Amino acid sequence: MRPRIAEWRFMLKRIRQSSLAVAGLLILLAFVAIAVLAPVLAPPYSSDPFIVPADRLLAAVTPSPTPPTTAHIFGTIGSDQGQFDLYYICIWGTITAFRVGVLVVAASLLIGLIIGTAAAFYGGILDEVLMRFTDVIIAFPTLVLAMVLAIAFPGSIPINFSMVMLAVSLIVMFALLAIRPDRRLMLVDLLIIVFSLYSVFSFPLNVQLGLSQLDKVLFAITIVGWPGYARVIRGEIMRVKNEDYVEASKASGSSDFRTIIKHILPNSIYPILIVATLDIGSIVLTTAALAFIGVGAPVNYADWGQAISRAQSWISSADLIIKNMHVFVIPGLFIVFFVVGWNLLGDALRDVLDPMMRRR
Repeated sequence: MRPRIAEWRFMLKRIRQSSLAVAGLLILLAFVAIAVLAPVLAPPYSSDPFIVPADRLLAAVTPSPTPPTTAHIFGTIGSDQGQFDLYYICIWGTITAFRVGVLVVAASLLIGLIIGTAAAFYGGILDEVLMRFTDVIIAFPTLVLAMVLAIAFPGSIPINFSMVMLAVSLIVMFALLAIRPDRRLMLVDLLIIVFSLYSVFSFPLNVQLGLSQLDKVLFAITIVGWPGYARVIRGEIMRVKNEDYVEASKASGSSDFRTIIKHILPNSIYPILIVATLDIGSIVLTTAALAFIGVGAPVNYADWGQAISRAQSWISSADLIIKNMHVFVIPGLFIVFFVVGWNLLGDALRDVLDPMMRRR
């Protein structure tokens, strides 16, 4: 049996033996089942299933939240637009939670992986520039910066593909010069720059990229979330890049890209995967916090954080808290179990993937 396959089998065995891993997986599988079966569990009322339907007839009877009934098994929460079914919000909000957590973490992980790997592997000027830029992002409070960016992002972003091509060409050229200071500009570099400049002024390709309120939140959290991954992966690569097997790969004539992909990342990526697993729950909490202060998903969107935000108007006194407890307890429990599931899985993966602990 190949060593890599044997190692994967050992890790799967350790995961099965870990009660934390099993508990986390069962919780997450339950949420996955809810997300997959959402059209069956809560049939959509419009072309956009994430827009929560309003029960205006019930709102005409009472503007206050109604307790769980056979018609609304989780109860309803009232607003000026009508009464909204908490069951529908919680079911479709599960898809929103996966979308927010997985997409933001995947995008942040990719950005942090590229920047951290380039900074650690090549070092020198490139490392200084990238890490000082990372420090600038880290210096701002995460939630405050995410809130400012979510508000500041326009509803649509004009994209000039010719300008993007020019920017990418210049970034690649300067990155190569930073990596190899003795490298001179080659004819192909000049041709790319000339062609990009010609495209910018002669064939501008402009596209408007529309952004919903939730999209702006995802972009904002991604922008403030990648520096942590960049720091972690940089530290791990700095630890392994001078190992004998890496030096042997370089001596054999292997390219930098092949050395990174085949030898460095497989031996340094596990800690960042553990951090990413733990961060999915944190991202959902951050999104819920932004929704709570009104900078989250759009109005009437199936989102757990927005449901709790709406509950503020109905829990202003002790008797109202007891009477309308369902409006914040039920979506709050969905958030708690979702975050706990990812945290249990992350803790278990840390024990399984950490080379200092998994053989104990």
